[in-house]
Amino acid sequence: MVYSKRCPPGSLAWQQYQVKLVSGRAVTLAFSLGDPRDETMARMKDRHRASHLGLLVVLDDPESVEEVVLWFHQAESLTLLSQNGEIVMGEEVRALLPRYFAVFFDDVKALAPQLAHVRLSLPETAGKTCI
Repeated sequence: MVYSKRCPPGSLAWQQYQVKLVSGRAVTLAFSLGDPRDETMARMKDRHRASHLGLLVVLDDPESVEEVVLWFHQAESLTLLSQNGEIVMGEEVRALLPRYFAVFFDDVKALAPQLAHVRLSLPETAGKTCI
């Protein structure tokens, strides 16, 4: 786990996972945990009434748009929100997200122990994806 200056701005932690998909392609799933002391992250956290938030990026997947997606934790659910309104993500990657969010949340449990209790599933709503 990286807790250093290499984290994206406004982040307490950053982790990248190299994942081999069933199709044989390899992708990178990158997660950050937002720093609540950062002005922008604090504003986003308040706007979404979130207890935690961070960023997700999927790299090297031709079926996914390489964009930064905001994730935020409210009560016991997790929501993904794209700045472009629609999250374009390959089905194989989408199916793996709950597992890798769980791994990331375990990696950051010293910083955010409440994330260990988040339910991870894949219902989809217009413009948002809840996992």
